[in-house]
Amino acid sequence: MSESAEDRLHRLLALSEALDDDVAKLLRKCPPASTRAAISVALCRAAFEHAISQRVLLERGLSGTAMALCRLQFEAVVRAAWTGQGATEKWIKAFTTPVDAEGHKEPIMGPPIPAMLDTFALHAPHVAAEFRKLYGTIEGMHSFVHGGAQAVVHALMGGYPAENLTRALFNRNLLQWFTANCAVVAAENAGLRPRLNLLREKHGRCMPPIAAAYPAQTSATETKRPSFSGDL
Repeated sequence: MSESAEDRLHRLLALSEALDDDVAKLLRKCPPASTRAAISVALCRAAFEHAISQRVLLERGLSGTAMALCRLQFEAVVRAAWTGQGATEKWIKAFTTPVDAEGHKEPIMGPPIPAMLDTFALHAPHVAAEFRKLYGTIEGMHSFVHGGAQAVVHALMGGYPAENLTRALFNRNLLQWFTANCAVVAAENAGLRPRLNLLREKHGRCMPPIAAAYPAQTSATETKRPSFSGDL
């Protein structure tokens, strides 16, 4: 008997929880050693929280809010990457300078996401290319964030098709891996880099392939993943 779309989604949710556990372990091993790193790691932790919330909401059938969080997770990961390697020291200083104003006025903000990706591409072009691919899908989640047509249709339909949720969850898991990657880069601990490969090998079944890192892979289903048992 073939696996139903709902069964596949439930199986992917279980695999995603295991991924989350190992990403959490790796994030705890990434203490920041500079102001720049502190901002980047903090954004990684924010992205991780968005990702956990997505999974929990999908498990409860609250897919509309989960879809809105896709955009928040993506932007947090991109900002973490840009802060870690693309932002200027002038921006870092301005961002961490207290604002002398009433209310909750923000300090200087970074440029729009496309501009961040352009700058980040100078340091890590392959990763920036992966982010651009995801940006094409995350942009649609803007409608859920701001109560657009997709949010209205989703509410009228009473849910999102399981196939769509599965695709969103695959992308969410890839962003989890990039979250760990950004934190390791920010921590400047070369000893942690092999753990990223272990993370990928252990949990590759629940995320799409990364072309730059795995050039021989063409799809998540056609590639035979290596087995792995161990503690990250």
